Amino acid sequence: MGRMVAGNFASLADYERELIKERAASARAAAKARGKRVGRKSALTADQARTARTLREAGTDITTSATTLGVSRATSYRSRELVDVKA
Repeated sequence: MGRMVAGNFASLADYERELIKERAASARAAAKARGKRVGRKSALTADQARTARTLREAGTDITTSATTLGVSRATSYRSRELVDVKA
């Protein structure tokens, strides 16, 4: 009897989790439709990304440019402005 009750509670918990996921997805879609940006803010502004690209093209290594901008190396690598720059 206890296993059956536990199974029922597990089923209800799964159902509730699915409802939460649906509500969150519809909230994200509604925010996007209103023109809101969804998600975490970018660590680099567009100006900082351009500065990073300029530093990189000038021959500065990623670590130095990241330290100059106050971000991690991974952020510098992920920056869209740096995608086409060759090392």
